[in-house]
Amino acid sequence: MPRPRYTPDTIDSASVAERIADQLRTAMIDGRLRPGDRLRTEPELAEGFSVSRSTVREALKILRGQGVIGTARGSKGGHFVQNPNADDLAESLGETFALWFDIGDISVAEVDEARAVVERACVRLAAERHTPEDLERMRELVEASAEDIPHARFLELEVAFHRSISDAARNRLLNLPMTAIHIARPRTNRLLKPHDRANIIDQHDAMWRAIATGSPDVAEAALDSHLEYLAMLRAEATAEMHRGAAEIALSELGDSADAAG
Repeated sequence: MPRPRYTPDTIDSASVAERIADQLRTAMIDGRLRPGDRLRTEPELAEGFSVSRSTVREALKILRGQGVIGTARGSKGGHFVQNPNADDLAESLGETFALWFDIGDISVAEVDEARAVVERACVRLAAERHTPEDLERMRELVEASAEDIPHARFLELEVAFHRSISDAARNRLLNLPMTAIHIARPRTNRLLKPHDRANIIDQHDAMWRAIATGSPDVAEAALDSHLEYLAMLRAEATAEMHRGAAEIALSELGDSADAAG
C-alpha cells in the first residue's frame, strides 16, 4: 500500500509571529525577561529569529495587545517588558469567556458551583479589607435596586452588587474567576422572576451589613443564605423546564446583552 504523500503545511507570517510571541512570553514567565527590561531592537530581533522586521512587529503587536510589553519613543525608548494591567487582562479574559459561553456547553450548575466556591473567599476577604467607600458603593447599589425600575435594570444592579464585593476583597487573582462568573450570571439570572426582587434586595442589604461587621464568618453566613435562596429559585425554574441545572447550557439562555436587556 503506497504511503500518503507528504504535503508541507503552509507557515504564514501570522503563525511565525505568534511563535515568536510565545518564545518571548515564555522568557517572561521563567524570569529571563523581567518587568522593566528593554527588548532588543526590531532589527536585532529579526536577525535573531531569522525573520523579517514586519514579522517581528506583528509579534510585538500581539504582546502589546496582551499588555505584557509597552513601547516608548525617543533616544531612550524601545520595547519594554511590563506587568499586565489587571483590568486589561480581565477584559481580555472576559471576551474569551463570553465566546466560550456562546458556543460551549458550560452548564448553569457549573456556574452556580464555581460561584459558591469563589465568592465565599471574596466575601470573607471583603469583610477584612473593605473600605468605607466599598460599603457606600454596596449600600447605593442596594438602594438603587429597590427603586421602581425595569427587571432588566434590576438584574444589572444585582450583578454590580456582587462585583462590588469581589472588588472589596482586594485580590486580583480572585477577581479573574469572578470576572468569568459575572459574565455568565446575566444568563443564569434569566431564570429569576420579577417577584423575587424583594427577598433578593433584603439579602443584599444583609450581606453588606454583614461585611461591615468585619467578621468573615458573619459575612460568609449572609452569602450562604443568599445562595441557598437562589438555589431554591433555580430548582423551581429548572423543574418547570423539566430539566436539571446540569443539563442546561449557558448557550441556550442567550447572550449577555440579551440577558441584561
